[in-house]
Amino acid sequence: MAYDIAEAQQLVIRAGKELLGSGLVARTWGNMSARISESQFVITPSGLPYETLTPGDIVAVSIADCTYEGDVKPSSEKGVHAAVYRQHPEADFVIHTHQNYATDLSILGRNLRILPGGAASELLGECVPCARYGLSSTKTLTRNVEEELIRHPSSRAVLMRNHGAVCFGDSYEEAFRVAHTLEDECRRRYGKLTGSRPPAYSLRDHGRVFLRGSSKEQPEYEAIFRAKPAAGCVIFTDAPCIREYSAYGIPLLPYVDDLAQLVGAAIPVRRADASPEAIARAVKGTTGAVLLRNTGAIVTGENREDAEALAMILDKACQMGLLARCGWSVQAVSPAVAIYEHLHYVHSYSRLATR
Repeated sequence: MAYDIAEAQQLVIRAGKELLGSGLVARTWGNMSARISESQFVITPSGLPYETLTPGDIVAVSIADCTYEGDVKPSSEKGVHAAVYRQHPEADFVIHTHQNYATDLSILGRNLRILPGGAASELLGECVPCARYGLSSTKTLTRNVEEELIRHPSSRAVLMRNHGAVCFGDSYEEAFRVAHTLEDECRRRYGKLTGSRPPAYSLRDHGRVFLRGSSKEQPEYEAIFRAKPAAGCVIFTDAPCIREYSAYGIPLLPYVDDLAQLVGAAIPVRRADASPEAIARAVKGTTGAVLLRNTGAIVTGENREDAEALAMILDKACQMGLLARCGWSVQAVSPAVAIYEHLHYVHSYSRLATR
């Protein structure tokens, strides 16, 4: 049964805060929606922070053609949500996430077979399909997801290659159970694929934060602030996955869309004992980040929130890089697409977030 519009708006607002708290999304990378009738759903707006959403920010959208009324622009991934509601009349809540381990496994381009008879299969179905890659917010991405929904009608989640996952249920609560169950299943499989136990840690426990204008900045950070006038925050992180990947001494490819949006074609690597000027040059351009061999990474942002978001996405991308280094056949976002994603993000999407 569909929600009434007032309840649906409140649930979508609540979902945004819950997703941020759970770590299933960073910033506004992800979106949530609730069905309000056979023909409409409400969804989060494009680019606005989840912490400050009000009912007036939650947009009603047509399931048939994604049209909407009013001045607030709905999420650019509204087409994916509409596809779920079209193919699953029983679905009343949809979550699109960029959760770590589900996104990690999406770069393999494989369907996930779920062992029948267990708790996971009861929620997820016996297969979680992986949709072919499509640029963010495009009809191609929507079509690729809808094809898998049609092929796998019993599934309650779809992986989106190099992008994330879409999870749904007949209620708010069930949609979240699907998302968490999918993440648990993918975390376990990631450990088997890499032959390791994925570490559990908080990025904030593995970072040092330097703000522009604070006293006693070390020389490399002072050099970065001089080289990047727009940078208000620099973070050094030695998080386990980042440090482990940095040991290979090779640039990190954009295995996932959100990293491509932030950094473009690749994140460079420098020796840990490189001069402050060399480190500053590495982050001066569009990348905003540099790996330090055997040590970790330095990330920058206009403010602390931006820098922490980049560190979070970098950590996830390093998990993907480790999967690639284990010999599994993976596919990164192509350089041309990564550059396009970055330019589009800088010149359009990121401006919405600062309104």
